[in-house]
Amino acid sequence: MALPNLVSIIVPVYNAEKYLSRCISSILNQTHKLIEVILVNDGSTDDSGAICDRYAKWDRRVQVIHQQNAGPSVARNTGIAAASGDYIQFVDGDDCIDSTMTARLVEAMKNEVQLVICGYKMMHRRMTSAIIPSIPGVYANAAFLKHVGELYKNILLPSPCNKLYDAAVINDYDIRFDKHFTMGEDLLFNLAYLNVCDRIHIIRDTLYNYCMNHNSLTKVFKEDLMENQQVLIGRVQDFLQRKNCYTGDNHYFLAIIQANGIVNGLNNLFHQHSSLTPRQKKAAIATIISADNVKHAHFSDTLQSRLVGSMIEHKSVNGIYLFFVVKNMLHQRLHPLFYLLKRMNLSS
Repeated sequence: MALPNLVSIIVPVYNAEKYLSRCISSILNQTHKLIEVILVNDGSTDDSGAICDRYAKWDRRVQVIHQQNAGPSVARNTGIAAASGDYIQFVDGDDCIDSTMTARLVEAMKNEVQLVICGYKMMHRRMTSAIIPSIPGVYANAAFLKHVGELYKNILLPSPCNKLYDAAVINDYDIRFDKHFTMGEDLLFNLAYLNVCDRIHIIRDTLYNYCMNHNSLTKVFKEDLMENQQVLIGRVQDFLQRKNCYTGDNHYFLAIIQANGIVNGLNNLFHQHSSLTPRQKKAAIATIISADNVKHAHFSDTLQSRLVGSMIEHKSVNGIYLFFVVKNMLHQRLHPLFYLLKRMNLSS
Protein backbone atom coordinates (compact mmCIF):
# COMPACT_ATOMS: atom_id res chain seq x y z
CA MET A 1 0.00 0.00 0.00
CA ALA A 2 1.32 3.44 -0.92
CA LEU A 3 2.30 5.65 1.99
CA PRO A 4 0.29 8.90 2.39
CA ASN A 5 1.82 11.68 0.25
CA LEU A 6 4.58 9.41 -1.05
CA VAL A 7 5.94 11.05 -4.20
CA SER A 8 7.54 8.96 -6.93
CA ILE A 9 10.14 11.13 -8.68
CA ILE A 10 11.01 9.67 -12.08
CA VAL A 11 14.29 10.62 -13.77
CA PRO A 12 15.02 9.40 -17.32
CA VAL A 13 18.79 9.27 -17.65
CA TYR A 14 20.80 9.23 -20.86
CA ASN A 15 24.48 10.21 -21.02
CA ALA A 16 24.12 12.83 -18.30
CA GLU A 17 27.26 12.05 -16.29
CA LYS A 18 28.34 15.70 -16.12
CA TYR A 19 25.12 16.84 -14.47
CA LEU A 20 23.55 13.74 -12.93
CA SER A 21 25.02 14.04 -9.43
CA ARG A 22 23.73 17.60 -9.17
CA CYS A 23 20.30 16.41 -10.28
CA ILE A 24 20.03 13.45 -7.90
CA SER A 25 21.44 15.40 -4.95
CA SER A 26 18.84 18.14 -5.44
CA ILE A 27 16.11 15.49 -5.32
CA LEU A 28 17.45 13.71 -2.23
CA ASN A 29 17.78 17.08 -0.45
CA GLN A 30 14.04 17.76 -0.67
CA THR A 31 12.40 19.01 2.51
CA HIS A 32 9.58 16.57 1.73
CA LYS A 33 11.38 13.38 2.75
CA LEU A 34 8.68 10.88 1.78
CA ILE A 35 9.92 10.22 -1.75
CA GLU A 36 11.08 7.37 -3.92
CA VAL A 37 13.52 8.23 -6.68
CA ILE A 38 13.28 6.07 -9.78
CA LEU A 39 16.33 6.48 -12.00
CA VAL A 40 15.77 4.93 -15.44
CA ASN A 41 19.11 4.54 -17.17
CA ASP A 42 18.12 4.52 -20.83
CA GLY A 43 21.14 2.73 -22.29
CA SER A 44 23.71 5.39 -21.40
CA THR A 45 27.15 4.86 -22.88
CA ASP A 46 28.94 7.11 -20.38
CA ASP A 47 29.27 6.75 -16.59
CA SER A 48 25.61 7.63 -15.89
CA GLY A 49 24.62 4.05 -15.04
CA ALA A 50 27.40 3.69 -12.49
CA ILE A 51 26.48 7.03 -10.91
CA CYS A 52 22.88 5.86 -10.55
CA ASP A 53 24.03 2.61 -8.90
CA ARG A 54 26.20 4.49 -6.42
CA TYR A 55 23.30 6.64 -5.27
CA ALA A 56 21.12 3.54 -4.87
CA LYS A 57 23.75 2.11 -2.49
CA TRP A 58 23.91 5.36 -0.50
CA ASP A 59 20.17 5.99 -0.13
CA ARG A 60 17.50 3.31 0.05
CA ARG A 61 14.93 5.71 -1.43
CA VAL A 62 16.72 5.38 -4.79
CA GLN A 63 15.75 2.66 -7.25
CA VAL A 64 17.68 2.12 -10.49
CA ILE A 65 16.32 0.51 -13.63
CA HIS A 66 18.72 -0.22 -16.48
CA GLN A 67 17.26 -0.66 -19.96
CA GLN A 68 18.37 -0.59 -23.58
CA ASN A 69 18.15 2.83 -25.20
CA ALA A 70 14.55 3.46 -26.21
CA GLY A 71 14.12 7.21 -25.76
CA PRO A 72 12.74 9.43 -22.98
CA SER A 73 9.10 8.44 -23.53
CA VAL A 74 9.78 4.76 -22.92
CA ALA A 75 12.08 5.63 -19.99
CA ARG A 76 9.35 7.69 -18.32
CA ASN A 77 6.81 4.95 -18.97
CA THR A 78 9.16 2.47 -17.32
CA GLY A 79 9.32 4.78 -14.32
CA ILE A 80 5.53 5.08 -14.16
CA ALA A 81 5.20 1.28 -14.15
CA ALA A 82 7.63 1.05 -11.22
CA ALA A 83 6.15 3.93 -9.20
CA SER A 84 4.30 3.18 -5.96
CA GLY A 85 3.64 6.73 -4.75
CA ASP A 86 0.40 8.69 -4.46
CA TYR A 87 1.90 11.36 -6.69
CA ILE A 88 4.27 11.35 -9.65
CA GLN A 89 6.87 13.99 -10.43
CA PHE A 90 9.34 14.10 -13.34
CA VAL A 91 12.86 15.54 -13.40
CA ASP A 92 15.28 15.43 -16.32
CA GLY A 93 18.76 14.09 -15.59
CA ASP A 94 20.61 17.27 -16.56
CA ASP A 95 18.36 19.61 -14.54
CA CYS A 96 17.86 20.20 -10.80
CA ILE A 97 15.06 21.30 -8.48
CA ASP A 98 14.72 23.66 -5.53
CA SER A 99 14.83 21.97 -2.13
CA THR A 100 11.19 22.85 -1.38
CA MET A 101 9.76 21.90 -4.78
CA THR A 102 8.15 18.59 -3.85
CA ALA A 103 6.83 19.97 -0.54
CA ARG A 104 5.24 22.97 -2.27
CA LEU A 105 3.66 20.81 -4.95
CA VAL A 106 2.26 18.33 -2.43
CA GLU A 107 0.89 21.19 -0.34
CA ALA A 108 -0.82 22.60 -3.43
CA MET A 109 -2.42 19.19 -4.13
CA LYS A 110 -4.94 19.63 -1.30
CA ASN A 111 -8.73 19.94 -1.71
CA GLU A 112 -9.15 17.33 -4.44
CA VAL A 113 -6.63 18.93 -6.79
CA GLN A 114 -5.28 16.41 -9.29
CA LEU A 115 -2.62 18.49 -11.07
CA VAL A 116 -0.27 21.21 -9.88
CA ILE A 117 1.62 23.48 -12.29
CA CYS A 118 4.45 25.75 -11.12
CA GLY A 119 6.89 28.17 -12.69
CA TYR A 120 10.52 27.42 -13.46
CA LYS A 121 13.89 29.02 -14.04
CA MET A 122 16.13 28.71 -17.09
CA MET A 123 19.79 28.84 -16.15
CA HIS A 124 22.94 29.13 -18.20
CA ARG A 125 26.14 30.12 -16.42
CA ARG A 126 25.34 33.52 -14.92
CA MET A 127 22.20 34.10 -16.98
CA THR A 128 18.87 33.21 -15.39
CA SER A 129 15.33 33.92 -16.51
CA ALA A 130 12.12 33.02 -14.70
CA ILE A 131 8.97 31.68 -16.34
CA ILE A 132 6.18 32.62 -13.93
CA PRO A 133 2.51 31.72 -14.44
CA SER A 134 0.36 34.84 -14.72
CA ILE A 135 -2.90 33.12 -13.74
CA PRO A 136 -2.37 31.45 -10.34
CA GLY A 137 -5.27 29.79 -8.57
CA VAL A 138 -7.34 26.63 -8.34
CA TYR A 139 -9.42 25.86 -11.42
CA ALA A 140 -12.14 23.40 -12.26
CA ASN A 141 -11.34 21.67 -15.53
CA ALA A 142 -13.74 23.72 -17.66
CA ALA A 143 -12.38 27.03 -16.36
CA PHE A 144 -8.76 25.89 -16.76
CA LEU A 145 -9.26 24.89 -20.38
CA LYS A 146 -9.96 28.52 -21.28
CA HIS A 147 -6.26 29.21 -20.52
CA VAL A 148 -4.68 26.30 -22.41
CA GLY A 149 -3.57 28.47 -25.33
CA GLU A 150 -1.86 31.01 -23.06
CA LEU A 151 -0.09 28.32 -21.04
CA TYR A 152 1.00 26.55 -24.23
CA LYS A 153 2.36 29.75 -25.74
CA ASN A 154 4.18 30.69 -22.52
CA ILE A 155 5.91 27.27 -22.34
CA LEU A 156 4.13 26.23 -19.14
CA LEU A 157 1.87 23.53 -20.56
CA PRO A 158 4.10 21.12 -22.56
CA SER A 159 6.72 19.94 -20.06
CA PRO A 160 5.95 17.34 -17.37
CA CYS A 161 8.76 18.66 -15.16
CA ASN A 162 6.98 21.71 -13.69
CA LYS A 163 4.03 19.60 -12.55
CA LEU A 164 2.82 17.11 -9.96
CA TYR A 165 0.41 14.38 -11.05
CA ASP A 166 -2.03 12.16 -9.22
CA ALA A 167 -0.74 8.62 -9.77
CA ALA A 168 -4.26 7.20 -9.57
CA VAL A 169 -5.39 9.32 -12.53
CA ILE A 170 -2.39 8.21 -14.61
CA ASN A 171 -2.94 4.54 -13.83
CA ASP A 172 -6.75 4.45 -13.88
CA TYR A 173 -6.80 5.94 -17.37
CA ASP A 174 -3.57 4.26 -18.54
CA ILE A 175 -1.98 7.57 -19.54
CA ARG A 176 1.48 7.08 -21.01
CA PHE A 177 4.02 8.94 -23.13
CA ASP A 178 3.73 8.16 -26.84
CA LYS A 179 6.98 6.48 -27.90
CA HIS A 180 6.23 7.17 -31.57
CA PHE A 181 6.78 10.91 -31.09
CA THR A 182 10.33 12.22 -30.73
CA MET A 183 9.12 15.80 -30.30
CA GLY A 184 6.08 16.94 -28.36
CA GLU A 185 5.34 13.68 -26.57
CA ASP A 186 5.25 15.64 -23.30
CA LEU A 187 2.47 17.88 -24.61
CA LEU A 188 0.41 14.90 -25.76
CA PHE A 189 0.79 13.27 -22.33
CA ASN A 190 -0.48 16.44 -20.64
CA LEU A 191 -3.44 16.74 -23.01
CA ALA A 192 -4.42 13.15 -22.19
CA TYR A 193 -4.16 13.94 -18.49
CA LEU A 194 -6.16 17.17 -18.79
CA ASN A 195 -8.85 15.25 -20.61
CA VAL A 196 -9.72 13.36 -17.42
CA CYS A 197 -8.53 15.38 -14.42
CA ASP A 198 -11.03 17.56 -12.55
CA ARG A 199 -9.12 20.27 -10.62
CA ILE A 200 -5.86 22.05 -11.42
CA HIS A 201 -3.82 24.33 -9.15
CA ILE A 202 -1.41 26.85 -10.70
CA ILE A 203 1.21 28.37 -8.40
CA ARG A 204 3.68 31.14 -9.19
CA ASP A 205 6.69 29.60 -7.44
CA THR A 206 9.66 28.96 -9.78
CA LEU A 207 10.72 25.60 -8.36
CA TYR A 208 12.21 23.72 -11.30
CA ASN A 209 15.63 24.64 -12.71
CA TYR A 210 16.02 24.02 -16.42
CA CYS A 211 19.81 23.97 -16.82
CA MET A 212 20.96 24.90 -20.29
CA ASN A 213 24.07 22.96 -21.22
CA HIS A 214 25.91 22.24 -24.45
CA ASN A 215 23.52 19.45 -25.42
CA SER A 216 20.43 21.62 -24.93
CA LEU A 217 22.01 24.53 -26.78
CA THR A 218 23.05 22.46 -29.80
CA LYS A 219 19.96 21.13 -31.50
CA VAL A 220 20.05 18.75 -34.43
CA PHE A 221 18.63 19.50 -37.85
CA LYS A 222 15.14 17.98 -38.13
CA GLU A 223 13.85 17.39 -41.62
CA ASP A 224 10.33 16.74 -40.32
CA LEU A 225 10.22 19.70 -37.90
CA MET A 226 7.43 21.55 -39.73
CA GLU A 227 5.33 18.41 -40.05
CA ASN A 228 5.74 17.53 -36.36
CA GLN A 229 4.87 21.06 -35.26
CA GLN A 230 1.72 21.06 -37.35
CA VAL A 231 0.67 17.69 -35.94
CA LEU A 232 1.08 18.98 -32.38
CA ILE A 233 -0.77 22.23 -33.01
CA GLY A 234 -3.48 20.21 -34.71
CA ARG A 235 -3.75 17.93 -31.67
CA VAL A 236 -4.21 20.93 -29.38
CA GLN A 237 -6.81 22.44 -31.72
CA ASP A 238 -8.70 19.13 -31.88
CA PHE A 239 -8.56 18.81 -28.09
CA LEU A 240 -9.95 22.32 -27.57
CA GLN A 241 -12.65 21.83 -30.21
CA ARG A 242 -13.82 18.63 -28.50
CA LYS A 243 -14.04 20.59 -25.26
CA ASN A 244 -15.83 23.51 -26.99
CA CYS A 245 -12.96 25.79 -25.94
CA TYR A 246 -11.36 26.70 -29.28
CA THR A 247 -12.55 30.30 -28.96
CA GLY A 248 -11.41 33.65 -27.59
CA ASP A 249 -7.93 33.62 -26.07
CA ASN A 250 -7.31 29.99 -27.01
CA HIS A 251 -7.92 30.76 -30.68
CA TYR A 252 -5.75 33.89 -30.44
CA PHE A 253 -2.79 32.18 -28.76
CA LEU A 254 -2.93 29.14 -31.07
CA ALA A 255 -2.66 31.54 -34.03
CA ILE A 256 0.48 33.03 -32.45
CA ILE A 257 1.89 29.54 -31.82
CA GLN A 258 1.13 28.68 -35.44
CA ALA A 259 3.15 31.72 -36.57
CA ASN A 260 6.03 30.88 -34.24
CA GLY A 261 6.03 27.34 -35.62
CA ILE A 262 6.33 28.66 -39.16
CA VAL A 263 9.24 30.90 -38.12
CA ASN A 264 10.92 27.95 -36.40
CA GLY A 265 10.40 25.82 -39.50
CA LEU A 266 12.02 28.46 -41.68
CA ASN A 267 14.89 28.86 -39.24
CA ASN A 268 15.43 25.09 -39.17
CA LEU A 269 16.28 25.15 -42.89
CA PHE A 270 19.41 27.11 -42.00
CA HIS A 271 20.65 24.82 -39.25
CA GLN A 272 24.42 24.30 -39.40
CA HIS A 273 23.89 20.59 -40.05
CA SER A 274 21.37 21.09 -42.84
CA SER A 275 22.56 19.62 -46.15
CA LEU A 276 20.18 21.75 -48.21
CA THR A 277 21.67 23.88 -50.97
CA PRO A 278 20.69 27.56 -51.31
CA ARG A 279 18.38 26.65 -54.18
CA GLN A 280 16.71 23.92 -52.07
CA LYS A 281 16.33 26.28 -49.12
CA LYS A 282 14.60 28.87 -51.29
CA ALA A 283 12.30 26.20 -52.72
CA ALA A 284 11.45 25.05 -49.17
CA ILE A 285 10.76 28.66 -48.12
CA ALA A 286 8.38 29.08 -51.05
CA THR A 287 6.54 25.90 -50.05
CA ILE A 288 6.26 26.87 -46.38
CA ILE A 289 4.98 30.41 -46.94
CA SER A 290 2.34 29.27 -49.44
CA ALA A 291 0.87 26.55 -47.18
CA ASP A 292 -2.70 26.83 -45.89
CA ASN A 293 -1.64 27.12 -42.24
CA VAL A 294 -0.07 30.53 -42.96
CA LYS A 295 -3.57 31.96 -43.39
CA HIS A 296 -4.39 31.09 -39.77
CA ALA A 297 -1.13 32.37 -38.27
CA HIS A 298 -0.84 35.61 -36.31
CA PHE A 299 2.68 37.07 -36.68
CA SER A 300 2.73 39.46 -33.72
CA ASP A 301 4.57 37.75 -30.86
CA THR A 302 8.11 39.06 -31.39
CA LEU A 303 9.98 41.53 -33.54
CA GLN A 304 11.33 38.61 -35.55
CA SER A 305 7.85 37.19 -36.04
CA ARG A 306 6.55 40.55 -37.26
CA LEU A 307 9.46 40.95 -39.71
CA VAL A 308 9.08 37.44 -41.09
CA GLY A 309 5.31 37.83 -41.24
CA SER A 310 5.70 41.00 -43.30
CA MET A 311 8.06 39.25 -45.73
CA ILE A 312 5.64 36.30 -46.00
CA GLU A 313 2.81 38.71 -46.77
CA HIS A 314 4.90 40.12 -49.62
CA LYS A 315 6.00 36.61 -50.74
CA SER A 316 9.63 37.72 -50.40
CA VAL A 317 11.49 34.42 -50.63
CA ASN A 318 14.84 36.15 -51.13
CA GLY A 319 14.23 38.48 -48.20
CA ILE A 320 13.43 35.57 -45.88
CA TYR A 321 16.47 33.69 -47.15
CA LEU A 322 18.81 36.62 -46.47
CA PHE A 323 17.25 37.29 -43.06
CA PHE A 324 17.91 33.76 -41.80
CA VAL A 325 21.39 33.58 -43.33
CA VAL A 326 22.42 36.68 -41.35
CA LYS A 327 20.57 35.57 -38.21
CA ASN A 328 22.27 32.18 -38.12
CA MET A 329 25.72 33.69 -38.71
CA LEU A 330 25.17 35.79 -35.57
CA HIS A 331 23.61 32.83 -33.78
CA GLN A 332 26.82 30.79 -34.09
CA ARG A 333 28.74 33.52 -32.30
CA LEU A 334 26.18 34.32 -29.58
CA HIS A 335 24.62 30.91 -29.10
CA PRO A 336 23.70 30.95 -25.36
CA LEU A 337 22.29 34.48 -25.55
CA PHE A 338 20.16 33.63 -28.59
CA TYR A 339 18.80 30.52 -26.86
CA LEU A 340 17.89 32.44 -23.71
CA LEU A 341 16.17 35.17 -25.73
CA LYS A 342 14.21 32.51 -27.59
CA ARG A 343 12.97 30.91 -24.40
CA MET A 344 11.95 34.37 -23.18
CA ASN A 345 9.93 34.83 -26.41
CA LEU A 346 12.12 37.69 -27.60
CA SER A 347 13.35 35.65 -30.53
CA SER A 348 12.48 32.36 -32.26
